[in-house]
Amino acid sequence: MNRFRLLLVNEFKLFRTTIPIHIIGIFQPTLMFSLMALILVKPTFDMRVVRPTTPLGEELVSAMHEVGSPIGEKYINPILVDPPSSGNLPGGQVIIVETVDGTPTAVQRFGLIDSNIVKNYRNRLTTAALSLWNTSLAGRSITIEQHPWLSSDIPFAVYFGMAMLPLAAFLAAALIGAFLTAQEFEFNTIMEYRLSPISMFPIIWTRVVRLSLTGLLSAIVLLFTVGIIGGLWPSSLLWASLIFLALAILGGCLGTTVGLLLQSILPSFVIGLAVSFFTWILGSAFGLSAGFGGAYEAVSRWMPNTYAVELLFPLYYRVDIGLSQPAILTLTTACVIMILITTFTYRQKVLKRHR
Repeated sequence: MNRFRLLLVNEFKLFRTTIPIHIIGIFQPTLMFSLMALILVKPTFDMRVVRPTTPLGEELVSAMHEVGSPIGEKYINPILVDPPSSGNLPGGQVIIVETVDGTPTAVQRFGLIDSNIVKNYRNRLTTAALSLWNTSLAGRSITIEQHPWLSSDIPFAVYFGMAMLPLAAFLAAALIGAFLTAQEFEFNTIMEYRLSPISMFPIIWTRVVRLSLTGLLSAIVLLFTVGIIGGLWPSSLLWASLIFLALAILGGCLGTTVGLLLQSILPSFVIGLAVSFFTWILGSAFGLSAGFGGAYEAVSRWMPNTYAVELLFPLYYRVDIGLSQPAILTLTTACVIMILITTFTYRQKVLKRHR
């Protein structure tokens, strides 16, 4: 046990040889989430409307006030403005009710170049117009019954951050593991392991444990950032940490194995980075895979991030989305397989080569 402790201490001392890589691995997911949280579309849009001069215009503004989620924020915040001067659109968008060919028409003008924002502005006006039309039908109107799944609407930024938590654990462990292992070959310090009388198992385990703890740290940093920005925290920090730990083990084993196989820093680092983001994007990064269906859902079942998100979802949303046992079994099995692969690769690339 004392030997294992000394090996683990030595692993952490290697931090001094790769400080920039540790900073990138640990804090890059948090930086990415923080920047994305600033540009993610918010539910409520400030929409400037020229002060209505007709009853129909006033009814349209009233309909705008009603558009929104039954369990969350309103989708439109109408702001009354004076008619804009030529070429000047306040806020990049303005609506004015005009008479076109004898018919009152809501004309929406834009001074924006972001097609996604334009689409969201247009959809909100369309929804308000449909609500106004439905009201005018009186007894013949369409009745829509909404049965919310959740008790309150949760911003998409929270889901985005939650789906990034497994990525943070996986990415940090994979990048640092790939860099450290490949560095040992390039600097030829791998000879110390080849000549060591110590069994390979303590060496492999200390590397995996050290990388797993580093990945866990990265996920915890992001977790607190998501909590501060999104205002929502997991119901069990312990259970969330165990999920992060499983992804960190997978990432650490992947990075170590890639470093052992390629034995070169740059290719190992790039592959660790690419695999991390590949498994994240195809692993429910922007929504539950079941919601997309088809090929995406089929492919996502091979990504560990999908199972981690399914286990994290009840901790943030307080509702179950399926059985947790299959996800736990899948992640546990994947960890065991990756540890065996890393051990086998170490034996082939370090010990047998020396013999």
